[in-house]
Amino acid sequence: MIMTPHDPWANTAEELKKTLQTDLEKGLSTLEAQARYSQFGENNFESEYKKSVLRIFFQQFSSPLILMLCVAVILTAFLGEWIDSAIIALAVTTNAVLGFYQELKAEKAITDLRSYITERTRVIRDGHETEIDPRYLVPGDILHISNGARITADARIIKEINFTADEAILTGESLPVEKEHGQLSETTSLPDRINMVFAGTLNVDGSAYAVVTTTGYQTEIGKLALLVSETVVEKTPLQKVVGKLTWAIIVFASIAVTGIFVLGISQGQPLYEMLLISIAILVGTVPEALPVGLTAILAIGVGRIAKKRGVMRSLTAAETLGSTTLIITDKTGTLTQANMQLVDIDTIDHLLAADFSPKDRSINFDTAQREILTLARSASDVTIENGEEKAEQWVISGSDLEVNIARAAGRYHIIQTDTDRSDIQIRVPFSSKYKFSVVRIPTSYLPHHLSQFADPHVVMGAPDILINLSCHDAETKETLRKAIIEHSRYGRRVLGIALLTPSAGSHSISVESVTNVTFLGVLSFHDPIRPEVPAALARIHSYGTKVVMATGDLPGTALAIAHELGWNITEANVLSGQQLQQLSDDDLLAIIGKIKVFARVTPEDKLRITRLFQAQGEIVAMTGDGVNDAPSLKAADIGIAVGSGSDVAKSVADLVLLNDNFKTIVATIEEGRQILSNIKKMFVYLMSNAVDELILIGGAVIMGVALPLSAVQIIWVNLFTGSIPAIAFAFDRQPMKHDNNRNFFDTRVLFLTFFVGITTSLALFALYYQLIASGVALAVAQSVLFACFASYVLFIAPSFRDLTQPIYRYSLTENKVLLFGIAVGVVLLVATFTVPFFQSIFALTTLTVPWVGFVSFWIVLNILFVEISKWFANRYLVPWVDKQHKVT
Repeated sequence: MIMTPHDPWANTAEELKKTLQTDLEKGLSTLEAQARYSQFGENNFESEYKKSVLRIFFQQFSSPLILMLCVAVILTAFLGEWIDSAIIALAVTTNAVLGFYQELKAEKAITDLRSYITERTRVIRDGHETEIDPRYLVPGDILHISNGARITADARIIKEINFTADEAILTGESLPVEKEHGQLSETTSLPDRINMVFAGTLNVDGSAYAVVTTTGYQTEIGKLALLVSETVVEKTPLQKVVGKLTWAIIVFASIAVTGIFVLGISQGQPLYEMLLISIAILVGTVPEALPVGLTAILAIGVGRIAKKRGVMRSLTAAETLGSTTLIITDKTGTLTQANMQLVDIDTIDHLLAADFSPKDRSINFDTAQREILTLARSASDVTIENGEEKAEQWVISGSDLEVNIARAAGRYHIIQTDTDRSDIQIRVPFSSKYKFSVVRIPTSYLPHHLSQFADPHVVMGAPDILINLSCHDAETKETLRKAIIEHSRYGRRVLGIALLTPSAGSHSISVESVTNVTFLGVLSFHDPIRPEVPAALARIHSYGTKVVMATGDLPGTALAIAHELGWNITEANVLSGQQLQQLSDDDLLAIIGKIKVFARVTPEDKLRITRLFQAQGEIVAMTGDGVNDAPSLKAADIGIAVGSGSDVAKSVADLVLLNDNFKTIVATIEEGRQILSNIKKMFVYLMSNAVDELILIGGAVIMGVALPLSAVQIIWVNLFTGSIPAIAFAFDRQPMKHDNNRNFFDTRVLFLTFFVGITTSLALFALYYQLIASGVALAVAQSVLFACFASYVLFIAPSFRDLTQPIYRYSLTENKVLLFGIAVGVVLLVATFTVPFFQSIFALTTLTVPWVGFVSFWIVLNILFVEISKWFANRYLVPWVDKQHKVT
């Protein structure tokens, strides 16, 4: 049995040959490849599980509240109460259809990951090069990776020529990585394994031969697929709260209803009537409109988010936006533009200045800087498709840095046509081995003060290498190196420029000929932050939401970007991936609150960071755009993917930003806060009258008076009259400006729910008892109570539009849907008293004018009571509780 190497980047070619039992020149034999295919399986990864449509539909009936209603449907039908049964069944069906419609979505993440390795690949077998389906690659195969080819397995490079690879989907790094075949340390992190190639990445330039080390789920991209498929999706705060609330309601309602049933039977009430009324109380205590109302609020909120260029893929996660306490954001393509731009050219005089610091002089290069730019343009190997157009309209292909050099040269009218460049010769192509290129140019491109170079060659590459090869003394070289380090502290990427007249013959120049070069200066590149990001981050911070950066970049670069964003942090607030991996979870938890930047992190690191923040009670939003972000995007409470990112990231994210505009995050968080606010309003509204029936019926049984409400009356009011305004809260735009509490069950919500609910319910029973005691006819007393009960539920709804302010401080007409819902409720209520058919069903008598006036008085009384309760909560209770929390 063949064993795959554990750290192939740390092995020599001969060690790999021995471990993988392969021939590095001839490759595997066909028979051996077939045997290994049987051992290692297909170079592929598939999703083993996919939710069926039926499963999604039946999940709508999995809530205990809905199951209780289903049982009520069966029991009322069994008792022959077909009207009651039909009304409850209608509510259950409406909830199921709405939930099914909103939650139906495809799981595409694994399919998108597979799309990265579905091409043909060139492999050497039996000593011959051939093309095969990459699914049949096995460890030990020899790949020939040509220019532009997709890499189809993880492999160790054994030889290469000017080979660079785009690994952005794995590491998040926007620039291609220069590859070489030398041996590396065992501790080398993934982004620095320059002698390895990875499945799903792309060959940008050059070619290479590599021996396959892992396939399928063992590749780095395969591990990501496994992480995505195995990552447990966190329940949203709302789901957790509703889950706990559901069981609390069930237990409380069951105990209370059982007690009332037993008490009624013991007092001689008919078994049939008590069974029916117990079912009605159970239905009345259950907030049937809560699931439908939540779905409506979330659906409307998602629609508003879509208008702001954000697409929510998860309905229930929409409210999490408003609860978010921490955002973990990527850098490249999220905070920055993923576009390295030439921002400055530093001559050697600049670099040697005692007060040197990097600047941005891109709009005003002086003569010396333009001379260096001319030389750099001469050394840049790019293709301009429409050179006859204006420079700002050029379509240029080539490496990122050289494309930006050509664009900058065009802005300064440094134009080199194909004819002009006919005398330019590439003498030494760029290679990651020696990190520079050498280009021979005509003397006409030289500035006057450099005319001493008889056969000028431009050397362009890594500045530290060129400094070492320069003719300067040790002290000057050290000063230049410090200046280069200063550039890195500013998050800059620098490219050195030097001149050389080879001592060897013009036709025999080699890498070894490049010595004693005249170092001229550096070109400084910067990946700018998106202009809208600082203001967006400031607004997010104003909501009490913290932001940290997790990036694959070096610590110095990440720190520089953080400073550019306006973050007041030092190196003590930066943690590298290598440092992170050396810390236990407990050690990391002890310091994680101080860390603002996580640099050089792997996908596993991001996932670990996300989970540790969640363990501290943070509600985490994770932003990203690459495949490497997918596991943590899925694990986060809410994953946010930018629209230009990979399909994988978008597939697992909850929110996709269509325009890559960071301001959209702010807008969606504001909508999330509105969603959370609307949920609180609806919850207080529904739950504050949920105990009405329990207290009314229980009180009547205890006091030995006739039951005030029938089963059909209870079901009608709860399922329809009160539900319509509840659902209308989904359309509310009244923000609760003074509510910064992200907890669903905050002090204000709990107080208003219980105090208003219990007090109004007791008042209702006191009213009924007083009517009976005063000698009012039973039918009239029951009708008056039903009218007061059904109407006050409708008319207190506007008071709940803002739990933090009195009703006179906000518009009563802004929410047209709520007004319409109240109007519909009033029409239904009037119909129950005036239409003979409904009168007979609900056993009601027509109320006289004085009684109608009394009902109106009762409505006003309840509105005043709700407003007084809000005033007390906001003026005294909430500030007192907040003060106690601060003390503790």
